[in-house]
Amino acid sequence: MLPYFILAIAFSAVTMWRIRLLVRFFQLEEYQNKRFLLWLRIERIRWLPNFWLIGFGIGTLLSFISLILSIESSILYLIIWIIAAAIMAYTPPTKEVKKRFVATARAKRLLATAFILAISLNCLSAILIEQGDNLLLMGILGSIVVLCAPLLLPIANLAMYPVEATLRRGFIAKARRRLKEAQVVVIGITGSYGKTSTKQYLTHILSGRYKVISTPKSYNTLMGVCITINNDLDPTAGYQYFVCEMGAYVPGEIRRICELTKPQMSIVIAVGPQHLERFGSLENIEKAKYEIVEGVPPNGITAFNFDDERVRRMETRQYPQHRFGVSCSTPPHPDARLIAENIKHTKDGLLFDVTDRQTNETRTFRTELVGLHNVTNILLATVIALETGMKLSEIALRVTSLTPADHRLRRTTLPNGITMLDDAYNTNPVGAANALEVLGLYQEGRRVLVTPGMVELADIQDIENEKLGRAASRYCTDIILVGKKQTEPIAKGVLSTDFDPNHLLIVDTVQEAIDWYQANLQSGDTILFLNDLADNYLR
Repeated sequence: MLPYFILAIAFSAVTMWRIRLLVRFFQLEEYQNKRFLLWLRIERIRWLPNFWLIGFGIGTLLSFISLILSIESSILYLIIWIIAAAIMAYTPPTKEVKKRFVATARAKRLLATAFILAISLNCLSAILIEQGDNLLLMGILGSIVVLCAPLLLPIANLAMYPVEATLRRGFIAKARRRLKEAQVVVIGITGSYGKTSTKQYLTHILSGRYKVISTPKSYNTLMGVCITINNDLDPTAGYQYFVCEMGAYVPGEIRRICELTKPQMSIVIAVGPQHLERFGSLENIEKAKYEIVEGVPPNGITAFNFDDERVRRMETRQYPQHRFGVSCSTPPHPDARLIAENIKHTKDGLLFDVTDRQTNETRTFRTELVGLHNVTNILLATVIALETGMKLSEIALRVTSLTPADHRLRRTTLPNGITMLDDAYNTNPVGAANALEVLGLYQEGRRVLVTPGMVELADIQDIENEKLGRAASRYCTDIILVGKKQTEPIAKGVLSTDFDPNHLLIVDTVQEAIDWYQANLQSGDTILFLNDLADNYLR
């Protein structure tokens, strides 16, 4: 009996080791079983590692040789399969880890459940097989459990669903009570892109007159909003406005956030192909974004970007009562309340005139922000600020001190004189085009793009990445692509132009790109980091 349980312990340890390595990716896929299984399927090595094949092959081969030679030694079989298990446990070192596992309470519960499953399966195998006295079969079954380690995470996730659902309900109920006590005016913001930047701009503008709190960073899920309310929104602190970013991967998610927060005002920035792979169609994305419009009361206020056709279409539904459009196109949309004209865009920032057609007042806005998309973001924040009672002149003054959100075209001059444009959170075609245009404003020195490309664009992903490559060839002197496989369409786009292929470099990690620019760039050069894919995307 003892050899069987020794093997059960060995295979349990290896199974748990594999689970521990994989849980980081399960977390990156936001605990969604389907997403994780799709990620596993993309590459064979993720679910069938080379060292598992080697270990299983060695264990099986040596065991059969022992059988052929009629060697009946439990100790020998035990040693063979322990060695095999040790080989299966080996994991080649990763080239670069962008986001490490975060040991949240949920992650710990998930790991504990998966570990219990791993131990139970191996111990059950030992109990059943010991009766037949077959260590070879025990080794084979233990190896299969190790191989199935990735599946134990989704199974554990399903097993924990009732527990997690109960905890979520309690967390939401607490947030609802706290929000009711705070008596704040909630302003919801959504869009396929621009949410975090617009939220930050609006928060900064309103803070010139009011006490304002907002969801931090890119917290835009129901649980992320609950965390902000439960941890940061002190009902006794006297907050007047809560600026709440609302995101979604499927229709219904924004509606649930609205049911919790009950926004009195909302902003719709854009409808684009970001996360198209999850939504399935642009129509589904449009429906999801419209939920924030439906989420305000009939006498509520919504600001629309009239330069986006799908967003403009939302306004034509005549809900809510107070609807205001903004436009910075040439010519501006005729029905927009706020328009931006005489736009001047340089590497030092933006300068433009804002006219409120409702009052015919015009003010000049000046900001160190770069990127033409920020004109739209500022206009949307401005029209909401006007509806809170602020004056256009007051808002213009606040705009002068706006700063970019983290990793959204944030400009830094390094000690060696190199300018770095950090647009690492940019994963959409419109934002990518704007970022390249900003890079093109730097005419002195080399202009370098570092990017792994865009993801989750479904059927148009290769097309959009190829367009990115062609656009990059117009603005860049050097292009560095991160990850050979997923950047093939970008390289194809670059090489379809007259861009010098000697200035196209493909590397495996961002660190290699950093090493290159540190060795090759000098004062006066500019480097743009466009998108920074998580580990579950890089190939």
